[in-house]
Amino acid sequence: MKSLEVANDQHFQVPLRSCVRLRGSDVGVGGKAVVDASLDHLAATHPLALHTLTTTYLRPPSTLPYNLSTDPTYLASTKLGSWNFINHYITRLFDGERGGFFVEAGALDGQQLSNTLWLEQELGWTGLLIEPNPYSYQHLRHKHRKAWTANSCISSDNFTKKSILVDLSMRVGYDNPKWFVKGTSYELGMKLGNDFSDFLNIADKTYHMTHCFPLHSYLLALNVTTVDLLSLDTQGSEIDIVKSIPWEDVTIRVLVVEIADEKNFQSEFVEYLRVKGYVLVGNSVDYIFVKTNDSAFTRLTSHNDWYLKVLDMKNGNVVYTKMFAKLDNEGSNDNS
Repeated sequence: MKSLEVANDQHFQVPLRSCVRLRGSDVGVGGKAVVDASLDHLAATHPLALHTLTTTYLRPPSTLPYNLSTDPTYLASTKLGSWNFINHYITRLFDGERGGFFVEAGALDGQQLSNTLWLEQELGWTGLLIEPNPYSYQHLRHKHRKAWTANSCISSDNFTKKSILVDLSMRVGYDNPKWFVKGTSYELGMKLGNDFSDFLNIADKTYHMTHCFPLHSYLLALNVTTVDLLSLDTQGSEIDIVKSIPWEDVTIRVLVVEIADEKNFQSEFVEYLRVKGYVLVGNSVDYIFVKTNDSAFTRLTSHNDWYLKVLDMKNGNVVYTKMFAKLDNEGSNDNS
């Protein structure tokens, strides 16, 4: 065994061989050599990257009936945090629009805090659910979602890479919803916002080697060029993922991007997407962007109550107010 010292984390041990090869139960599904030196730093379009995704990671939509939890304790936490805020927009952006395609990175167990389950169940959408945590992914597969799934992560640039997932589990004696803690699991080296400090303080850590692929690789492997909803909850890499998108090859209509730093408005990121043709329609922990010339934007702004702002999310109590002003004619936001 070799001891590895990791910045901002305790020492942990991994077998020497694990830098090249891990068991299929540790990473990916169904394959033995899924974390392999030959897969490191491949371009998004590289044939080996696409072949590996197709043969080892991507699992097709389930044809079985849904197996969603009906446990009251579980259900009590499925719509806490920023879920209500996001769902408010999603239901107005896509009201009545059937047959879309979504990508949700950080899909957790496929039901808890899901931004896409409503689209799938109510509007017949399909898509891709990406979840790097092996525990969460096992539960995700058990839900029988009607979407592709992958037990891997998204690269923060346009190259594949090996990565270490810091898997958080709630310590015995704490009563926070366990999926909130599990959902805070993060890629080693990522700097988490202060909004996560409470979870980090009550969590035990384990480590898993995994492989990350560019978003473009996933879409190429699935032969998808239009994503109706991209939802990113990757604990720190969201902005870099968005900036890695090849906009000339991919159309994304709506983005939900978690940036867990409510105190600091991300003006540079908002401007970056404005130049790309998007307008910010709401922000709290999550920033919601829509293409200005898209039918979803027209549909959203036809609702008198669309411009809402989350003021307080403590204990799951979401308070809405109309302080978040409507967009002006030039598509800018007035937060005054």
